Amino acid sequence: MAQNFRGPRAIVWAVIALATGIFYQAILHNIIFDTIGIGREIQPIDDFPWSCNRLRHPLIEGCEDIWLDSEGRKLYATCTSLDTRMAWCPGGNKYNISARSRTDHIAVLDIDQPGSNGLYGLRQLKIGGYQDYLDLVGFDVRRIKGQLRFWLVNHRPPIDQATGEFLDASVVGANSTVEIFDLNDNTETLEYVKTIASDAILTPNNLAVEEDGLAFVVTNDHNKKVGKFRDLEMLFGGGSLTYCRSDTGKCYIAAKEGFSFANGIVRDKNGLYYVAHSVTGHITIHKMVNGQLLKIDEIHTGYPLDNLSLDTDGNLIAAAFPDPIVSRKSLTDPYNFTSPATVLAVNKIARQIKERGGKNTEVLKIVEDRDAKSLPSATIAVHDAESRRLILAGIFSPFITICEHI
Repeated sequence: MAQNFRGPRAIVWAVIALATGIFYQAILHNIIFDTIGIGREIQPIDDFPWSCNRLRHPLIEGCEDIWLDSEGRKLYATCTSLDTRMAWCPGGNKYNISARSRTDHIAVLDIDQPGSNGLYGLRQLKIGGYQDYLDLVGFDVRRIKGQLRFWLVNHRPPIDQATGEFLDASVVGANSTVEIFDLNDNTETLEYVKTIASDAILTPNNLAVEEDGLAFVVTNDHNKKVGKFRDLEMLFGGGSLTYCRSDTGKCYIAAKEGFSFANGIVRDKNGLYYVAHSVTGHITIHKMVNGQLLKIDEIHTGYPLDNLSLDTDGNLIAAAFPDPIVSRKSLTDPYNFTSPATVLAVNKIARQIKERGGKNTEVLKIVEDRDAKSLPSATIAVHDAESRRLILAGIFSPFITICEHI
C-alpha cells in the first residue's frame, strides 16, 4: 500500500527541486553574486591611473545627478542638503515631508576654471516663474536653438487640492512630475516652461530626452508608489518606462516587463535607450517600435547599478555599488561614512552592440575605491572626453569628486 504513494510523493519532491533550481538560477544566484557581490574582488583606488580630489561645499552635497555641458564647459548638478535626502526620498521609502529643507537647487561649476579655492566658480542657478518648491533627483538637458532646456524629475509632496494641506505621503506616495525650464545664460536663471503631470509618471527615477526635445522617456523604479509589498520588487522585479511628449504633455507606459528597479537612462544619437537595472546589474537596450519601447538587447555588468551617462565619444559610463550592504550605512550616516564605489564603462557602446551584441560587449572597470579614500558614495559618474576627467557625485554624499587621468 505504501508503494502507491511513492510515485506522487516523488513527483512532489521533483517539482519542489525543480522550482528551487529555477528560483536559484532566476533570482537567488543573481542576488548572491551580483546584487550582494559575494566573492567579488574590490580594488583599491591606487590600482587605477587617477588623481582624485574631493570638493566640499553645502551647494554640492546630496547631488543625485550631474550633467556636463561639453560645449559650454559647465557642470550642472541637482543637489540638496543631506538632512533633506534622509527625510524625503520617495524612491527610498522616506516620507517625512516636514523635514524637507526646501533648498533643492541646481549647482553649476565652470569645469575648466578651478579658481583659487578649487571650487570651479561654484554657484547655484536662480529660479524664475515657478511658484512651488523643487524636490530634485534625476534630470536631462538638451540644447534647443542655442539655449539649454532642462527636464527635472520633481518629487513633490502630495497635497489635498481642496484644503492645500499635505497628505500622508507614506499612504498615497509622492506627487511626482517632470518640470521643464529654459536657462537664461545672461542671468543664470531657469525660466519656467511647463509641468508634465501624468499617472504614467508613477515612481520616476530619471529620464532621457530626444535630441529635438519633443519627447522623453522616464524610468519608473517601482510598480507602485507605496504599498506593503513594494520592497519585494527588489527580489521579483519592478519598474517600467514611460514615454512622454514635451509639447502635448501626454504620457503613457511604453514598457513594463522585465525590469528590476529601473534606474538610470540615457539615449544615444541612434535613438536607442540604455536602462540600468539596479538589482540585477543589467543594462537593457530599448528601441521605439510602433509606440512601444521594445528590448532589443541586454548587457550584464555583474554590479548593482545607478545612473548612466554618455560622453561625447559615445562611451557609456555607469556608477556601480561594489558592496551594497556596506553602502546602506552611507544612507543613514552620510556625513561620517562613505561607501566603496565603482565606475564601469562600455566604450563605443553603439558600435559594440551592433558588432558584438550585448552578451559579448566588453564592460571595463575604469576606477574603484575599495577603501572610500577619494570617491563619493556615487550615484552618477560622467566622463569629460576633452580633458579626460571623471566627475562623480552621490545622492547621499557630502561632496563631489573630480579625477584627473594620470
